[in-house]
Amino acid sequence: MSSISHRIQRTVFMVLICFICGSTNLLTVAAAEGDGISVVGFGSVEAKPSVVELTGVVLGQGQLAGDAVTKFHGNRRRAEAAFKNLNIPGLEVVKDGMSLYSSMNASQIQARMRGMAVNNTQAQELSVSETIKLRITGIEKLSTQELLETIVKIVDSGKDAGVVIGNNSAASIPGVYNSSQSKNTMATFKVINLQKLKEDAYQKAIADAKAQAEKLARLTGVQLGKVISINGEADSQKSTNGVYNPYIGRIMSTASKNNSNEQASSLLKAIPISVAVRVTYSID
Repeated sequence: MSSISHRIQRTVFMVLICFICGSTNLLTVAAAEGDGISVVGFGSVEAKPSVVELTGVVLGQGQLAGDAVTKFHGNRRRAEAAFKNLNIPGLEVVKDGMSLYSSMNASQIQARMRGMAVNNTQAQELSVSETIKLRITGIEKLSTQELLETIVKIVDSGKDAGVVIGNNSAASIPGVYNSSQSKNTMATFKVINLQKLKEDAYQKAIADAKAQAEKLARLTGVQLGKVISINGEADSQKSTNGVYNPYIGRIMSTASKNNSNEQASSLLKAIPISVAVRVTYSID
């Protein structure tokens, strides 16, 4: 068979593959450099959360800046003592930044709610606030009941000390309903140290990609060749001259450099860690 006829045959194969993709679940099939087959494989693993994190706000208010600062320091001391006295293993209190702002007094708020002009000449309350993160590690060792009791202790203790607990600490406008603030998530559950979990997910993703490529090669009557290239999560291409297995670690390290080492969820359940990888194979 001439070289031109051989190329025509390969082109017909690629067109057939595109039609197959339109009626199946195969996500990516295309002619690549050197007339290859390119597929996208997906892999996912699940892990039980090992960290729970709550957000709290320590607040001090007063007509004078000095009064607001004094009240703030007093509230913060009470909060620190309250959380320390709980003696919860793995509990860490992390300060996440302070802010200073002024807010309307009661008469100004009422005027705003009634649609009246607000008298800005009246004194406004000055506020000093600090966001804190209440982080508990090792929760995978606790039962659901034990974890709930621990969270309740923290929330109640914080409330007694004047700490507002909840992930939604954005200021609301009096008289204006904000649907995003109708539900305040109290806790965020996290899986940490994702490196090994992502490696397992990548193993599955590459196996999925190979299975897709082998199926396409079988359906079109061609012989699947070696791996030409691999694109991982970080959009960094790794060219290879052999099979994919020795290069999985490289993809892992490249992808993890630009990604967080935590995966969060508002639900107390196993959290999925999912990845995708594009693999291009040559056709022999």
